[in-house]
Amino acid sequence: MSDSDSFEGTPPELKKLAESINSELLPQKSKARYEVQYGIFKKWREEKQAKVSSENVLIAYFTELVDKNKKSLWCIYSMLKSCIILYENTDISKYANLILYLKRKTAIHIPKKSKVLEEHDVTTFIEQAPDEEFLLMKVILVIGVAGVCRREELYKMTLEDIKYKDDILLITIPITKTSTSRTFVISKSTWVELVKKYIEIRKKIEKIKERLFLKYYSGKCVNVPIGINAIGMIPSKITSYLKLENPTEFTGHCF
Repeated sequence: MSDSDSFEGTPPELKKLAESINSELLPQKSKARYEVQYGIFKKWREEKQAKVSSENVLIAYFTELVDKNKKSLWCIYSMLKSCIILYENTDISKYANLILYLKRKTAIHIPKKSKVLEEHDVTTFIEQAPDEEFLLMKVILVIGVAGVCRREELYKMTLEDIKYKDDILLITIPITKTSTSRTFVISKSTWVELVKKYIEIRKKIEKIKERLFLKYYSGKCVNVPIGINAIGMIPSKITSYLKLENPTEFTGHCF
């Protein structure tokens, strides 16, 4: 029912009084915002030659708003609901399909949190997995765990970021999400030896100033840098080797 239809047969003075009372039913502090939104909707409805605020009309209207005002859909719906019931005597809260549509379009996707490798998993992999096949993964694992590194940080590392000092490794992460350099130490002897072993193999590639992590096959590096997505898949491959449940839930965020 339109706003004009709701007053059909009503004397002009009563119609004016009713309109005045209706307008006072809107929240006084935000009344202007309500009427602006209602005015925008009415203008759109006129342009589409839609005479009533039917459920299909409202769904079509909100479909056009999704890309522009996704975060405000429920706010706009609430303002229109108040105005339409006052000025058109139509209760759009009964439009079940409209409400379902808005719920689906405003649903927040919460990504599943990455699982984390336990300390005993790290130890088991380092001790049992053969270096011939898994040395690169071991080195990325120990640096990632020791420095709580993101895959982007591991991806950008160079040989120059690792320094030897006595029996420890001094590792520098030059670029981070906060653009702040940081340094950490690896002192565990088995981890130090793993990194040293990989670096000796890595140095056999001529371009020693390029990225630290190259593709690794059968105990040798090839002059092809490992990709950022491949680094992110390493925890999943480690958990597959360890035969842990749901290996795909372990990502590069688990270091």
